[in-house]
Amino acid sequence: MNKASWQAKLAAHVVRRRVKPRLANMRDIASVRAAFGTPLPAPKGAVYTSAEVAGVSGEWVQARTGVSDNETILLYLHGGGFVGCSARTHRPITAAFALQGLSVFVPNYRLAPEHAFPAAPQDVLAVYRALRAQAPHARITVAGDSAGGNLALGLLLTLRDAGEPLPQAAALFSAALDMTGASPSFTLNAKHDAMFDPEQLPHLTEAYLAGADPVQPLASPLMGDMNGLPPMLLHVGESELLRDDSIRLAQKAREAGVAVTLQVFDAVAHVWQLVHQLPESRRSVRDAAQFLLTAEPHDQPEAVDVLIIGAGLSGVGAAVHLQRDAPNKSFALLEAREAIGGTWDLFRYPGIRSDSDMYTLGYEFKPWRAAKAIADGASIREYIRDTALEHGIGAHIRMQHRMVSADWSEAEGRWTVDIERGPQRQRFQMKPRFLMFCTGYYNYEQGHRPHFSGEEDFHGRLVHPQFWPKDLDYTGKRVVVIGSGATAVTLVPEMAHKAAHVTMLQRSPSYVVARPAVDAVAESLKRWLPEGLAYRLIRGKNVLVGIYLFHLLRKYPHQAKSRLVKMVKEELGSDFDVAKHFTPSYKPWDQRLCLVPDGDLFKTLREGRASVVTDHIDRFTPEGISLRSGEVLPADVIVTATGLQLNLLGDVRLSLGGVPVDTSDMLVYKGMMFSGLPNVVNTFGYTNASWTLKADLTASYFCRLLRHMDRHEKTVFTPTRDNKTQPEPFLDFTSGYVQRAAAWLPKQGDRKPWRLYQNYVLDLLTLRFGQVDDGVMAFNKAPKG
Repeated sequence: MNKASWQAKLAAHVVRRRVKPRLANMRDIASVRAAFGTPLPAPKGAVYTSAEVAGVSGEWVQARTGVSDNETILLYLHGGGFVGCSARTHRPITAAFALQGLSVFVPNYRLAPEHAFPAAPQDVLAVYRALRAQAPHARITVAGDSAGGNLALGLLLTLRDAGEPLPQAAALFSAALDMTGASPSFTLNAKHDAMFDPEQLPHLTEAYLAGADPVQPLASPLMGDMNGLPPMLLHVGESELLRDDSIRLAQKAREAGVAVTLQVFDAVAHVWQLVHQLPESRRSVRDAAQFLLTAEPHDQPEAVDVLIIGAGLSGVGAAVHLQRDAPNKSFALLEAREAIGGTWDLFRYPGIRSDSDMYTLGYEFKPWRAAKAIADGASIREYIRDTALEHGIGAHIRMQHRMVSADWSEAEGRWTVDIERGPQRQRFQMKPRFLMFCTGYYNYEQGHRPHFSGEEDFHGRLVHPQFWPKDLDYTGKRVVVIGSGATAVTLVPEMAHKAAHVTMLQRSPSYVVARPAVDAVAESLKRWLPEGLAYRLIRGKNVLVGIYLFHLLRKYPHQAKSRLVKMVKEELGSDFDVAKHFTPSYKPWDQRLCLVPDGDLFKTLREGRASVVTDHIDRFTPEGISLRSGEVLPADVIVTATGLQLNLLGDVRLSLGGVPVDTSDMLVYKGMMFSGLPNVVNTFGYTNASWTLKADLTASYFCRLLRHMDRHEKTVFTPTRDNKTQPEPFLDFTSGYVQRAAAWLPKQGDRKPWRLYQNYVLDLLTLRFGQVDDGVMAFNKAPKG
């Protein structure tokens, strides 16, 4: 999103001061018409000819100099809230289109409330059919603003459903597409929209629909099926109430395979194209005209600068960084699922929460405002969604788009990416210059699920936390949770609220540490300091404390182990067998510590609502689990919290010129790129700290790299490995999910920039201030680039 010009900001200010007060009572249709009815200056050089098409009056607008290409007709549908405006009021737009080479017809369709829905759509349909009959060989396109955008999309749906020829392309400006007002921006931009009050707009809807169902596609075309529609261009303002109507349309249309070009403009007022002197107006109409003159259905793969894979915590954050720090780069986000949020949308088991504090798991650019530092999954999911909405990232997200493979072309300096779209998994291609993987570190489709002898005999319910069934009711049931990691220690206290009893069954214990759910120091700083400053100080404090404790525990493992075990004894008392159930055989931070907010697990154990059994499973029985010790655990529900299945790059198959790539033979460069693999960035967080700390650094460094390449006119980067660097294991971690994947993970090197330090401060200094052109990274320009 390009920064707004001073003219656009001034125009929006004038609209807020002079137009918005006149629209303070939209029940008064006469005052609305008066506010909308004053024509603004139009660009010179156009000729206006009154005409009637299909019994509907209007005017043709053409260039006086004969620039218009009579083979391309534009049916332009003016806005005005369905109650006002005309062909005359919209001459600043229609004349600008004519001067770009289109022959424009603007109908004066019937207005509400005198002529309520569906009078306007009927007029538009009649006019289009007449134009098609009069010029059967012409290229006919359609465009509209605000209410006219609604009518334009409604026309496409009607024609498609009737099996009639469709316009070759469509352009919608600030379109009002959902008469129910359900778009999030209707609330988010309530104070930001320069023209409209969200409490007043529904009065125009009432006048137009006159009691008709607002959900029907002809009234709210956003509710319709987008399959089979022609290419569309959508322009909308970032601060508009109607912003997300366009964003939602772009997402829905793309999921249906429609070619969509969406641009969100900064700081402009509603239908800013009417002020033709604005640079943003000229650019919008020029781009729209070129699109209408030339756009065709996808016959070539869509090209973007950056393709982000994954719209979870990392992907949304990366998109914000790109939008802010590399604004000249086009990008798209592919999300295989139906919702953003990644891990925090996938995992829905009881008690799901962060295992890092939210001041470091949160983005560096968006303060965490809630009191709980260890947050529940729903709150984190909402935080990610709010971030996407606030920054307009939804405009770039392609839901239900699964990347399958990518092949690098050295000549083009681009990846050709194979993608499956929608539930039918229709195949299509995109051509990004750069790939940025934000797919996390585990397999979304399959958790680690060992098979247990006799489990088919079990009469109860067997579930895995990664795929928690919505219909599972464990109220009053006996529950066994198999596992001792973060998921298990989260599930046990939460399920114990409703279950008859919960048993945590583990082969061996993990380190479990109680931590306050609310950071008292953070809350104090938030009360006394400005929000941004407080957030930076809290974040910095937690980072430094985390680094200090990590190195302290690693340097003095025996003393650290004794202290951690002692803390558990203080929680559970002398009668509890802490040596057996909470004293691991490994050193602290050989595996990640398990955090329990406010010691909820220990409290549940003290109260007798849960218990811990350390033993090995012999087999499942119809009534529960038989252990090697001979003990039998009765169970109605068994939860296999047995871990994740590690996954790198989202199972995407990569190849270079058709030759498959094996990343297990590669070294990782600066924790984010791969030796010999051009134009690929992978986001992989810390194992000893918050994931987002490294994700933010990765995205920021990538933007820095892009700016460096632009300055030096380069289009390809490739980390190059020397013969001196020796490979070492990618992760120095003994966790089961890491060990199971060790053979196919890439390697780190024994020296920088190939070494993973797992240290935020060192990475911050290196990635923010170190040299980009360090002699290891090779840069060049693709022959066709």
